[in-house]
Amino acid sequence: MKRAFFGLVGLIVFTSCGTPSDREAVSLPETTQQGPDARRRLETEELQPEIREPEAKSNISDSAVNPVTIVDTPVEQPVLTNNDKGSVHYFTGTQKVAVRITPWKNNQREVICYAINGEVTFTFEDVRRDYTVFTEVVSFHENGAANRIHVSSNPGASLYYYETNYTFDEENYPLQKEEIEYPQTLDKMLDNVRTWNREKRVWL
Repeated sequence: MKRAFFGLVGLIVFTSCGTPSDREAVSLPETTQQGPDARRRLETEELQPEIREPEAKSNISDSAVNPVTIVDTPVEQPVLTNNDKGSVHYFTGTQKVAVRITPWKNNQREVICYAINGEVTFTFEDVRRDYTVFTEVVSFHENGAANRIHVSSNPGASLYYYETNYTFDEENYPLQKEEIEYPQTLDKMLDNVRTWNREKRVWL
């Protein structure tokens, strides 16, 4: 009898504690409610790196940023060379001949210097035989006139060898010449420079 009484009391207490409608529903995560497929999609999205759109390339070319400077190439004057065919050197920026080397003919040639008006100012005669005389234009003035001319002379069987250094002004006229004889002697070294007389066209 007592057991039946206590069992009835316990049943009343249990039912009075709340009904299914009063109990809070347990909220599950959305992925749990949507099933395993949804959970897999979410995990895949979390593992994928963030994809950034490529930056738009600038339409400005490198040439616009760094403009190309166009430099005028100077017109080169004909180069004077010592070859068998001869050659010509002009006054700078003109077609006026300053120095002409004639072709070799019968083992002879000439090196002719001109003033800008066409006058012949000096002539060298080269020879290639049992003795040799050879002329070389060493340098020019900026205006194209000859500056320094070197002449070497080898008499062949002689014990002596000669060199002469000529200097010219900017009008292409001779100024001085220095004569050197090998083997050198003191007296000739002290008196070996001559000056050109332009009017008389002789060395003094």
